[in-house]
Formats: sequence, structure tokens, C-alpha cells
Amino acid sequence: MLVVVPLAVAASLVALGVLVPGLPVVGEVGTGLVGTFPLYAALISVLVVLLGAVLWSTGARYGGGTGMALGGFGTASALIVLFGQLGFAATQGVSVSWWELLTVPHQPAAQPDRTVRYATVGGVELELSVWLPDRPAARPRPAAVWVHGGGFVAGHRDELPGVDRWLADRGYPVFDIDYRLAPPPRWRDASQDVACALAWVAEHAAEYQVAPDRIALVGGSAGGSLSLNVAYGLAGGRISSSCGGTPPTPAVAVGFYPAADIAGIYHDGGPFDYQHRVGNAYLGGSPEQFPDRYRAASATSRIRPGLMPTLLVTGGGDHLIEQSRVTGIADRLAAADVPHRTVVVPYGEHAFDISYGGVGGQISRQVLGQFLGRHLPTEEPANASSSG
Repeated sequence: MLVVVPLAVAASLVALGVLVPGLPVVGEVGTGLVGTFPLYAALISVLVVLLGAVLWSTGARYGGGTGMALGGFGTASALIVLFGQLGFAATQGVSVSWWELLTVPHQPAAQPDRTVRYATVGGVELELSVWLPDRPAARPRPAAVWVHGGGFVAGHRDELPGVDRWLADRGYPVFDIDYRLAPPPRWRDASQDVACALAWVAEHAAEYQVAPDRIALVGGSAGGSLSLNVAYGLAGGRISSSCGGTPPTPAVAVGFYPAADIAGIYHDGGPFDYQHRVGNAYLGGSPEQFPDRYRAASATSRIRPGLMPTLLVTGGGDHLIEQSRVTGIADRLAAADVPHRTVVVPYGEHAFDISYGGVGGQISRQVLGQFLGRHLPTEEPANASSSG
């Protein structure tokens, strides 16, 4: 029972952080934990209340009262987040599975159907994973090329295997790709590698029953930045492939919490000066030192009328890429009359959808399914707006 008070204090600090995300450290931890796992946070806080009640019944008034009070605060905070997210899900036409919410906090274990080396560039072997629908298609079908995150310096394809399989089960072949990582500065190489992967998919379209003019380019964080930058760059004829071939212009672009305004994000700094370190590694220095590099690597510099439909999804409590950076992209798309949809998940921290069954994870997955179903429908009877 000696752990009750420390546990109660920790639970209350985390709860305070999600409600006041601007608090140093506590805000980041609280949003990351409670914003991503609100149901578990509520259950843990209820446990603290019960332990406090047991202490109280034994005569330990201070410890018991502290546990019940702070645990109650944690419970209330977690429930505010949980039902806030559930209410938002309903406004987006998302059906939340309580079973998944309770039993699938992580990404489900899933394996791709194939792993292929799509190019060797500069001595680096680049691979992609292929996730295929179970049934053959009567005609070429739309596909998704997925670009992983990791701040341009880390990460690996198949970071969201459950989502890859979910899309494939709904009729979309998924090509989850690697690209060259910094250091050295890869501000040009990474985008060209993504274009190379698109060219590879187009060249092998018949093998995988893919319509090369119906490809969605999708990514999260750094991958979201690359997805938007490459999609918009190809639409303007300003990005080439690192391995030759003819990369098709994506039919739609999707960015989950994308780092699309890299100069702006650099000046935000981020937790533990993260954005400065990433900018220096990926682009070789600051925006003041290399303004041309930052423009070339930032999708915001490529926004113009006539671009493909775009989906933007971010968290309302993102400390790494602030919500305003993503809604700023939406403002520019609106000014250019580009069709787009923007979804801001309440209390969501960066990469909130790493939890497959979390409310945020279910929202992001189903919103993606809705967007693809509208712009790139498949023949599959299972509608992507369903849960699972």
C-alpha cells in the first residue's frame, strides 16, 4: 500500500498534463499517455481510488484520502478525454469498437505478403513490403504507397502493420516503402526515393493488378511530409526519381501529422530541441543557412491550384508538430481551391494512432477509409468506413 500515494500523484500529474498540454514535460507525457490510451488511464485511476479506499478503511486517512482524491481527479480527466474523443468520432461518421478499444492497444501482429528490393541507390538497398487483398480484382484497382515516419533520421517500413493489413482487406494493395535516412542530409534523396518507389509500382502494376493512375500517397510525420511534397512536386513536374523510370502523379495525397512546413517547424524547436536536431541532420543546417533546401523539402512551398485531393489528420495536443502547422497547410489549400479534408483529433499527441484500437487510431483509420472510398473506390463489398 506504500505505492498508493506515489501512484496517485503520478496519475494526477499525467491527468493534469492532458488537460493543460502547455505544461513542460507533464503536458507532453499526459497527452501522450491519456490522449492515446484514455480508457486505460481511466481504469488505472479507478484502481488508485479503490486502493485509496482500502487504505482509508484501515485507518490510514492521509494516504487513503490522497489516493481517492487524486485518483478521482485522474479518473475524471481520463473520462473527459475519452468521451470527448468518442463524441468527435461520431461527428466524423466513425463507429468506435469498444472491444478494440479495450483489447488492441498496440498494432496487431501482421506480416506482409511479399518483401521486394525496389532499388539500390548510392549503395543503399531500398525495400518495400507488399500487402495484398485476399481476392483478385476484375480490373486494375487503386493502391496505397505508404511512407513511414521517424523524423527523416529513423523509422522503418511496416510501422503500422495493422493499418497496412486493414487497407489490403478493403481492396487496396499497399506498398510500404523504405527510403534513405539522414545523416548525411537527405532532403533531396528521400523525396526522389519515394518517387522511385512510385515508378516501381507503376512498372509492376499489371503484376499486382494496380491502376497506376489511382494511387494514394500516404505517410505520417516525416512520411507525411514526403507524401505531400512528392505528390505536389510530381504534379508540378519538379521532382524526379532516384532510380529512373516514370513515377505517376498520385491521385490523392494523405498526411498524418505531416512535417510539411519544415522551416516553421524548425523554429518551433519542439521537445528537447528535437526539430533543430532533425533539421540539421536532414537539411544540413538552419533555414537561414539553406533557404533553398527548406523550400524544396517543404510541401507548403508547392501548394497551387489544381492539386489532387488531400487528407490531413493531426492531433489537437501534438507537441512535436503543432496543430497550427497542419491547419496552416489546410488554409493554404483552401486559398488555392484544392479539395481537402482536415481532421483534428481532440487531445491527440503526435503519432496518436500507434494504438490501433485507441479512439484516435480508429478515427484516423476510418477517416482514411472514407477519404479513399470517396476518391478511389474499390470493388470490395466491405466499406472502409466500418470498424475493424
